Amino acid sequence: MSDGRHSTSSLQSSAGVTSAEELSEKYQKLFAEFTRMKAQHSVLKKAVIKEQKTNNTLQDECKNKEQELRTSLQQLDLLTFHNQRLTKRIESLQDSSAARLSPGWLVGSAKKELEKSKVTLEVTSIELNRKIEENEKLHKELYEVNSLYTQHVNTLQSKISELERKTEGLQVELTRSHLASEEALSRIRQEKRDLDNELDKTRSELRKIKMLMEKNEQKLKEGDDVLQSEVIVLRDTLDIILGLSYESQIDQFNALREKIDNESNELIESFNQLQSNARDYLNSLKEKADSSYELGLKVKKASLGWQQNLQKLVVKMASTQSQITELTAEKANLMKANESDSNKIKVLEDQISQLKEELDKQKVTYNGLATEMNQHQDGNNIENAVGNNEVASSVVNGLNEISSNGVNHHDTSANKDNSEAKENDTNVTSQQLQEENDDDDDDNGSFVYTSDAEKRESTELSDQPIKDTSRPTALTVMTTPITSSTTDDIDINASRNGNSNILELERDIGRVTKSESDARKREALIKNHYESKINQLTEQLQLSDSKSVRLYKATQIIQGKLAEADEGKLRAEQEKIRLQNELELLKDKMRDEQNNFKRQIDEMTGWIAKQNETITAKERQINELMTSYE
Repeated sequence: MSDGRHSTSSLQSSAGVTSAEELSEKYQKLFAEFTRMKAQHSVLKKAVIKEQKTNNTLQDECKNKEQELRTSLQQLDLLTFHNQRLTKRIESLQDSSAARLSPGWLVGSAKKELEKSKVTLEVTSIELNRKIEENEKLHKELYEVNSLYTQHVNTLQSKISELERKTEGLQVELTRSHLASEEALSRIRQEKRDLDNELDKTRSELRKIKMLMEKNEQKLKEGDDVLQSEVIVLRDTLDIILGLSYESQIDQFNALREKIDNESNELIESFNQLQSNARDYLNSLKEKADSSYELGLKVKKASLGWQQNLQKLVVKMASTQSQITELTAEKANLMKANESDSNKIKVLEDQISQLKEELDKQKVTYNGLATEMNQHQDGNNIENAVGNNEVASSVVNGLNEISSNGVNHHDTSANKDNSEAKENDTNVTSQQLQEENDDDDDDNGSFVYTSDAEKRESTELSDQPIKDTSRPTALTVMTTPITSSTTDDIDINASRNGNSNILELERDIGRVTKSESDARKREALIKNHYESKINQLTEQLQLSDSKSVRLYKATQIIQGKLAEADEGKLRAEQEKIRLQNELELLKDKMRDEQNNFKRQIDEMTGWIAKQNETITAKERQINELMTSYE
């Protein structure tokens, strides 16, 4: 059994260590993922800064291009001004030529020159018209280029603003995810601390319970030794009682008559009548022989009445024994049902198996003591039933009185006045004593106190009234939460009360003399001492049962909290996976948009270069024309 306990304790400790290692590994993984996400956040931040720089460079290039367009427009304005000046000169030349063409002014050579000049003018006018048309076309193209450029610049600026908004939103989401991950980590760490504290508390409670159980085992061993010594003392006292005189027996008989029920009193009265008739008959034989016949008939009638009462008592004892067997069978069925229900919670019972084994040991010792007492009482009852002498009947009544006092010591009102205890003792029958002893013997299967409702059902089935004991049931213990401090105080108070009662009883036993007249008082004190120790042991067993129930509740609460912590971890992992997927999608979108912007910028730069080349070519042509005109 000790090896099993050590193995279960080692398994529990190894399970706690493995759970702690798994939790540490999970926290390390979460911390590594948090650092990785932080590094990704820094990389994304750098990429956003880089994109902002590229956008700034693009804006600078756009400004440069605008300046170049302005210079080109100024050059076009200059060209238009020069064209207008040239047209005015041409008009003035035409006017002068028309004046010269007037008749009588020119000679033949002059006419030829005029004709040549006309031809050249026509040619130049044609060229001017062509140049004007080309200039208009260039103006239109420049206007279109400017409009397209402005549109493209506006689109780029709108895209840049959208990208900036997206980057701001991503930064906000990253900060939120960072804060959420930090909060989740802090919450998980706090839960881990709480769980560690609860585990430490449960372990400390288990150690306390183990210490208490060891103390209880030692106390039970000491109680066993003391009970054995007290049994020896009881046997000695019984031997002393057997040697008492007739007067002391009569005194004991009269004292016990007040504490015994009506049926037992009838038997005792019939026995007393038989004794008195037999005594009168013997005295009449000595004094008068005539009246001896009538007295002999009276003695015969008294003996017949006593035998009939004794047979009735035997029949009642048999009926009560059958009822007790029925109750034990019903109790066994209930125990089987409880065992079938207990199979469903084996996982939790494994955690408190050590406590149950120790409780079973204590229960075995307690039942052994109870069986010894019951055997002792049954042996005395059989001797009283068989024996017809006066000494055996007085021993029977003394044992009935002691056993009735022992039953009342199980009651919660054991510390009341002696008068109330005597009134309660008169209500206890011999049948109820045997039923309670049999119930105690039947409790060897499992350490569960029967409730009052179960006792009522058993009494209804058997149609025999059974006295309700005031022992606390497992159900009432489960419904009334008791803290560890209060139970420890109760245990200490119970042990103190028990020890004080034992000391008082031992003091009273020491005070009582060993004379034959005080043997009855000594026997009563020894029995009270014995019953007080049994009550102390039952109280300790009840306290250990309540502590095991509280430990069971604590294990259930810890398991629920562990399940909640696992669910929180799963939720955190799912949230982290979702955030990682969103970050990957955002990265892909950023890459696609960056590639699109680069492609568009390359296209724009190529188109602007082509336009610059065309503008330079047109400028060269215009300059050539200007030089030719000049």
